[in-house]
Amino acid sequence: MLMTFKPTFFALFLFTTIQALGQSTVSGIVIDEKKQAASFANVLILNEKDSTMVKGAVADVDGRFLTPQIPHNTYLLAITAIGYQKYYQKIEVRADLNLGNIQLLPESKTLSEVEVSVKKQLIERSGDKMIMNVDASPITSGLNGLELMEKVPGITVDRNSETIKVKGKSGVMVMIDDRKTYLSDEQLANFLKTLKSDDIDKIEVITNPSARYDASGTTAIINIKTKKGKNFGTNYIVDMGVGYSNYKEYGSFPKNNQGITMNAKKGKYTLYANVSRNYMTWFNAFNETQELYEGSNLVETRKNIGKALGNGNSWSSKVAFDYDFSKNTSVGFTVQGALSDNLFERTINQSNQQLSTTKAIQMLRNRNTDNKNYLINTHWKQNFDTSGTVLNVDFDVIINKITFDDRFKTTNMLESQQNVVNNQIYSPENFVTYALKADFIKNLTKKVKLETGFKSSFSDNAKDFNDNFRDNGALVNSYFKFKQNIHAVYFMLNTELSKTLNLQTGLRGEQTYTSGTDRAGEELSTQNYFNLFPTLSLNKKVTKDYAVSLGFSRRINRPNSDNFNTFNRFFSPQQYAKGNPNLLPSLNNSISMTHTIKDAFSFSVDYVTVKQFFAEVYSVDSVYIPGNRLIQESIENVNGKVSWWSFSASLPFNLTKWWNVNLNIWSGINMYNYSRENAVVNVNQFYSGLYLQQTFTLNKTLSAEISGYVNSGETWGFETSKPQGAFDLGIKKFLWDKKATLKISVQDPAYLNRYRNVARTNELVSTGEYRWDNRRLRINFTYNFGNTNVKVNQRSNGDNDGGGGGKGRS
Repeated sequence: MLMTFKPTFFALFLFTTIQALGQSTVSGIVIDEKKQAASFANVLILNEKDSTMVKGAVADVDGRFLTPQIPHNTYLLAITAIGYQKYYQKIEVRADLNLGNIQLLPESKTLSEVEVSVKKQLIERSGDKMIMNVDASPITSGLNGLELMEKVPGITVDRNSETIKVKGKSGVMVMIDDRKTYLSDEQLANFLKTLKSDDIDKIEVITNPSARYDASGTTAIINIKTKKGKNFGTNYIVDMGVGYSNYKEYGSFPKNNQGITMNAKKGKYTLYANVSRNYMTWFNAFNETQELYEGSNLVETRKNIGKALGNGNSWSSKVAFDYDFSKNTSVGFTVQGALSDNLFERTINQSNQQLSTTKAIQMLRNRNTDNKNYLINTHWKQNFDTSGTVLNVDFDVIINKITFDDRFKTTNMLESQQNVVNNQIYSPENFVTYALKADFIKNLTKKVKLETGFKSSFSDNAKDFNDNFRDNGALVNSYFKFKQNIHAVYFMLNTELSKTLNLQTGLRGEQTYTSGTDRAGEELSTQNYFNLFPTLSLNKKVTKDYAVSLGFSRRINRPNSDNFNTFNRFFSPQQYAKGNPNLLPSLNNSISMTHTIKDAFSFSVDYVTVKQFFAEVYSVDSVYIPGNRLIQESIENVNGKVSWWSFSASLPFNLTKWWNVNLNIWSGINMYNYSRENAVVNVNQFYSGLYLQQTFTLNKTLSAEISGYVNSGETWGFETSKPQGAFDLGIKKFLWDKKATLKISVQDPAYLNRYRNVARTNELVSTGEYRWDNRRLRINFTYNFGNTNVKVNQRSNGDNDGGGGGKGRS
């Protein structure tokens, strides 16, 4: 689908003031007092004003270093090595800067350890990328990956469907270490539950990604960066934790976790290995009222009160190895695996009012879930020269195997009669994706940089679904195999128009082919389409402390395999899902403007329009199983207009030397006018949210944190969520010369967090409130030991970690 631009549109971009500066490389050779190479010296580029880290590098065996993509500015260069005095030099980066030989002087006495520590902020900003450093918070220890998502500003988890949303909106793409997961919402939620927060380094939320990224993720991209080896020598980290929660109406729920991490960095190789276990018990509960209509007549009201008690045991491990064949060539691989086994028992009591008849229904559900997930990556990096000509090649394999075994016992009670029915759902699913991508970067001139690349992915998802809700209790099998192949090419040009004005243009083309077949190979659905995704950003440094940027991007939200599955799949005796083989992807066009003050405070305004919007809809089916009214779920494109304005602000500041505050605010107006049959949504709706995090540095080894959020709720599709919020408390204590860390946290002590919603179509109005195990006490202990010669706690600016930022970054 080709997109055309009017001249006035380009004029708007070319003459509107904007944010970031040009970028160049800083290189040199570190030598000792004998003018020999100072191998593996640590090179840090720090902000001149506050000495916070901008970029870090390690000299190779020949003492050479190169730090690419440094924004034009004045910095402080710091170099450290064991046995030598610290070296400092003020540098001014206006073009590629070669510092030549830098000689270190020996210390007057030998040091057993040199530690260069740069304190991480919990929340950082880099272009359009918001970064949450997980270790900086004492309240994130002991959580699983899905629970950790709720601690990130602007991110919520729909606890009914376990869908991740950004500022109340779906269409989020989740990546692990810069690699797309390709998993459905259900698969992703189960995988994230196997990850341990203590194994996650940081979470990046990218709202306006460049053409380098997959075009998926209309709302945002969430990139989960797991920990990797950064320390020279051989280092070990042991962590363990316990947790406990108790509720008068549901009981007690203990938890525990353990893990060990090893990293070794010596000479030309880096090795990282980790294994962890997480055990937890939990509950969730809900209270729903469902009103079923035929035309305008209310024909049935169902009031459901349910609770589930469960336990789960998960193991995860990761091995990563990198080897430098030379200063220009490196290769490596990463293997990550996660296994989990979860059990739960859910009881639902229903009061069912049909005209003058009232009956009671009790449903008992037992589920056993077995989940296996594997991520395999091999990568190659080739530097062709010192000017920044680089080729990166990655090959990924993603494997997910999950089995759901559900057993139902339904008791129907009408007056003195009682009827018991037993049902089963057995659903094994096998998913595999192969992806190959290559990215090439070259500085065409000192002011123009080119980046181009390609990516091809091949996905197969085979789902067996067996249930016996139909045909007099006989098991009915529905086998659906879904293939999706996506081939993409892109290019970007980053041009320094002047010392204070930067232009980045990009274009990505993606060819998508999907096919759904039954067990016999008969085709049930197929699509084949091509889309172009332009991106553009202008970045202007107005003054020393003020920058402004303007950006445009186009993105896509593709339906997943379940959305195309034409078979009816039951999830309870009264509810089933039906796929839509003709479902079209939605396309988002967004324009954004960001103002940045003192590289810290940012204010953004965005406008987004959506074409081919699709949403979850509900119908009432009284024909499929005679004598029963079933609620049918499906995903459909709706007719009408979907757009919104949004405003966000990030305000980090220090009230005192020991009191640090991060304030994030978002708000906007949703402008919806769409319909599905007789169900109409026509609103201009205001929404807002706030995240406030406060850190108190009590002394050199003790800190405390209070954080919390609140959002107003909003409409998405035919569902409207209600206001939601909570707060957490935590303390962090360093022990034994900072080799050990103790974290104690209390999550949602007031038990405020809950999810409430109203789903409304012409045949169903459903109102619900959902609770879960979120009021917890957690205690986590971490101990670091081994031979660590130089330890660098780096603050990454995102340019050197495989992703790249948003506006003005390439």
